[in-house]
Amino acid sequence: MLKAVPNTSNTDLELIALYKGSNDNACIGELFKRYTHLVFGICMKYLKDEDDAKDAVMNIFEKLPEDLKKHDIAQFKPWLFSVARNHCLMDLRNTASKQTKDLEMARDYETIMETDTELHLDKEQALNDLEAAIKELKTEQKVCVELFYLQEKSYQEVADITGYDLNKVKSAIQNGKRNLKILMTEKK
Repeated sequence: MLKAVPNTSNTDLELIALYKGSNDNACIGELFKRYTHLVFGICMKYLKDEDDAKDAVMNIFEKLPEDLKKHDIAQFKPWLFSVARNHCLMDLRNTASKQTKDLEMARDYETIMETDTELHLDKEQALNDLEAAIKELKTEQKVCVELFYLQEKSYQEVADITGYDLNKVKSAIQNGKRNLKILMTEKK
């Protein structure tokens, strides 16, 4: 029989059932007390940074109320372990993706901005030329290039914003980069 008020004598599954029935955040608070150290340990193992691990723990427990309502959980501790591990892996993947994108952006910028040694444009002129070249792109390419490079959105975010499928976004960005290089070369 479930107790009306969550307390330390409730099992994890009782707390979850009580939360689902009452939306009482005290249930989440009790689970937080029980498992913060476990989730923090998992996050440290994957993220290897104390501040990042603390942030991850908070993010996991902030999403916990929503996740508990969505899922039927037979064993809470292994389920929470999986949630924490997946959160950390996604965080690592996003960090790696951002680093890769930053490197790609730097390389692309250098490629676009390469100029003949005899013709030295100052940075402001080069940026003005780039801005003008972006305006000359086809609408689809212009939108995708601006979102990806200028607003630093991921491929998936660009797809979500534009409604284009992921392959179309990638193609538009790649073609846009190639066309920018051609347009910038013509301006020399």
